[in-house]
Amino acid sequence: WDPDEGKGARKLVIDALLDLSVPLANIRREEWERIPNKFREREGSNLAPYVYIFDCTESWVSIAHTVCDRPAGNAPNTKLKFDGHDIQSLGQDVYDERLMLLQRAFSNCHTLHLEKMTDGRSGAPVFKAYASQHPLVGGWKYDWPCLHLVKLGSRKQIVDEYDKYIGHALDYVPFHLGPKLRLDRCNLGSSQGILVGDFVEGTEAIRDSAPAGRAGHAIANLFDKTLGAWRKQAKVNQYRTLGQFLEGKWLNEDEQEICLPQARADTVRLLGGTPVVGPLRAIFIRCSQSRVLTGPAHGDLHATNILVRNGDAIIIDFEKIEDEFPMLYDPASLEGGLLVEGFGRDKRSKEDPRKLLESISPLYTLDILNNFVVPCHATNPSSWFYDCVGQIRTLSRHAELYDGQYALVLAVCLIRKGCNPYLFPDPAYENLRAISFILGQQILTQIDQHFTQ
Repeated sequence: WDPDEGKGARKLVIDALLDLSVPLANIRREEWERIPNKFREREGSNLAPYVYIFDCTESWVSIAHTVCDRPAGNAPNTKLKFDGHDIQSLGQDVYDERLMLLQRAFSNCHTLHLEKMTDGRSGAPVFKAYASQHPLVGGWKYDWPCLHLVKLGSRKQIVDEYDKYIGHALDYVPFHLGPKLRLDRCNLGSSQGILVGDFVEGTEAIRDSAPAGRAGHAIANLFDKTLGAWRKQAKVNQYRTLGQFLEGKWLNEDEQEICLPQARADTVRLLGGTPVVGPLRAIFIRCSQSRVLTGPAHGDLHATNILVRNGDAIIIDFEKIEDEFPMLYDPASLEGGLLVEGFGRDKRSKEDPRKLLESISPLYTLDILNNFVVPCHATNPSSWFYDCVGQIRTLSRHAELYDGQYALVLAVCLIRKGCNPYLFPDPAYENLRAISFILGQQILTQIDQHFTQ
């Protein structure tokens, strides 16, 4: 574009590219602010490609360097054969683009076998991918396929997770305690993107290992080793309070206050709770005006994002990593995640949720929250949860700047899990979400009474 034509000419160029859904780079802050959210990407991202805009005064040498420093990547392998999961079932509106992303990511392969896994919370499809590679020129032909993890999603989703992986996980998470992205296979389209990593084999989710009594060592490993480098960066934030950091957790994606789905609200009433969020939010705001220790945080440490292998804790899914967040949030998320997912196979969750609630309610009194967890008899089917909670809280106590901060953060996590808008087909998981809400409510009600006194 010609700068002599003024800002109007540049705006016309950018608007035309936006209409074509073409991702842009090197744009100015004022232009960035007016781009619709659906087109916004992470500025300065590590993952290409982008369209670069040059004015007429830019030297050809500079333009040539820009082009050469950002190679286009591999061309799509249109002869790549697919078997296993039918990728056309992913949706016709994104099929062509996702097909090309797979063809580019596995351009050196002749066959790709896909097995669909459970989608993440973001809804992005995730696959185990068995890639059979072409033999190297003059080299040995290997018939055994290589196993990868493949995640497809919106361009912004993929860019955010890729950048957070590069910025936080790659250097700070030990190599054997996190999945490794295959950076050469990750790429972007105009509206979609793909992440390819090594598949972490021989693991089980902590959701499954904890009820079987195999999670104690893994929880210690998680906070000491896996997240150790992040947690050692903890410092007191002088500019924002605990409440200011977590105020967004009381809102949904539409910036409305979270609430219980109607069917779950009825369950909360039957179990003795009050299905109203507003008063609980008010208590939290009033009681959370203290300074807090902050540092890098995973941001989504639920019970299926932690994999256990021989006592090691391996974390996955870096989409919600925060640069600076309360250090208490990850352990509170894990405790809440073990509650709503770990009891899924417990018969009481479906047949007698009131009995399950009574068995774990003692963990959520202020005396216990502010001190150490009481033991639970080994014959009690909730004893595994007491052991895990005791381990989590003991390892997190040093992150409390003031007494009661963990209780406040935990209450937010429990209430959010209770207000999850997804309606679970299994009644056990619906009941567990209701129990989670009630326990969060129980904590905040006690805190309110304590402050009133």
